[in-house]
Amino acid sequence: MLKASCITKDGYLICGKDANRLDPKRPANTYRVPIKLSNFISSHTASEIENLLGIPSTVPYKEHPDLYKSKLSKVTEKLDSIADGAGKKADTLQAAIDEINKGEQEKLDVIKQQLKDANVENLFGTKKEIKALPDIIDIDGGEKILYAANAFIETHSILAVCTNKRVIFLDHGLIYGSKSTNIPLDMINGVSYSKGLMLGSISVTNGAITTQIENMQPYPAKKMAETIKQAAADFKQTSAQSNSSNDLLQLRELKQLLDDGVITEEEFTAKKKQILEI
Repeated sequence: MLKASCITKDGYLICGKDANRLDPKRPANTYRVPIKLSNFISSHTASEIENLLGIPSTVPYKEHPDLYKSKLSKVTEKLDSIADGAGKKADTLQAAIDEINKGEQEKLDVIKQQLKDANVENLFGTKKEIKALPDIIDIDGGEKILYAANAFIETHSILAVCTNKRVIFLDHGLIYGSKSTNIPLDMINGVSYSKGLMLGSISVTNGAITTQIENMQPYPAKKMAETIKQAAADFKQTSAQSNSSNDLLQLRELKQLLDDGVITEEEFTAKKKQILEI
């Protein structure tokens, strides 16, 4: 380590190890400089010290104190700049995390409000599933919860949700994460409800697949079955109306092409049959 005691008469710094070479009795690998030797160095110039060392392969470290302080100041500024940059990056990262958390909380608030609007009351044991809903329900795409109910499979609970687009059966475990079954409303061709001595169950059929959820409270089970039936009917009706409107629009466009002479009567008739599926 360089010390102030190794400053020469003309203001240069000498490495403590090199300074100790001036005294043959001093250990070769020490950096500590005794007072007597430091006084000797301070009474001679750097050139005189180098001449006394007399070893061509050894160049003593020397630098003017003011320049040394300037370099140290630059290093300090660089370190401060790095620390400041790291601090700004940390602030930016934290701001991004806060923004994400805020967005997730806002979505969760929307989910909870939708559940409230749907008169969903008892969702015992489904806290984890509800917290997972913001990542599942497409709020930005207009998806809305129409009804929800809890059920139990063996020793754990699941959450059944009916939206204006699909039916979701969600099981959010601590170890394996979320497991969900999604059935689009337009794929549903059967919904049934049954009641046992104490509990109820629902079955949802889409094609050749039937999904059955048991161990539900009777009222929520019945309400869920009714909601799914109505939601599926409404969705299919809306889709049919939309398809009908699209068909009419295509026919108008084809008729305009026929009137403009772009297509022939035969081409118009063939395309019309294709659109109307006749």
